[in-house]
Amino acid sequence: MQKIMLQTFPSGISENMLSGLLDESRDRESVLKAILQRFEQRYSGSLEELESRLKRGEGQEHPDWEDSIEWRNATESLQRTRVMRSLLEWLLPSITPSLVS
Repeated sequence: MQKIMLQTFPSGISENMLSGLLDESRDRESVLKAILQRFEQRYSGSLEELESRLKRGEGQEHPDWEDSIEWRNATESLQRTRVMRSLLEWLLPSITPSLVS
């Protein structure tokens, strides 16, 4: 793998900060997965199945519609979190910061 040579990180950014962000993204991914699993168990199926039922007029406005919105938000947030985690996992091993200030 080709190393990226950085003389300095951007202002306010360090390798430790990036490692911390990676840890936070992994933690967030775990929380979001638990949220999604809770909805899957509650509705005995997928978000798409719930959304289809709601489009057909099946289900209740409270809590089904609200749950579908929260479920969709958690799904999209998980996708973004996975992209961020993947980017940080790719970036961190390739960084060789200069020891020169």
